[in-house]
Amino acid sequence: MRIRGVIRTGTLEEDPLDPEQIELALRLQGVGRDQPRSVVIPFSLLLADPTIDPEAVAGRGFEAEVSQAADGRWLVTEIAFASRVLRARE
Repeated sequence: MRIRGVIRTGTLEEDPLDPEQIELALRLQGVGRDQPRSVVIPFSLLLADPTIDPEAVAGRGFEAEVSQAADGRWLVTEIAFASRVLRARE
């Protein structure tokens, strides 16, 4: 499923199936109705781009390909982040 929206938060968490590995859990907004509000970037994708910073993705737009795993979680198979940060000035 192809989704797009804005990332609210990004948090590194243990993979529930393999506590030896971490994954990046993203909470989303602006995705379509009947689309997931949270997705997970698996460890293998994090290794492919070590510059992904959980704190830097919050507020960015994204487009991703996701699929639902057997355990019900939505796993990212491909993701692109917007180049500009979409945050209100403080």
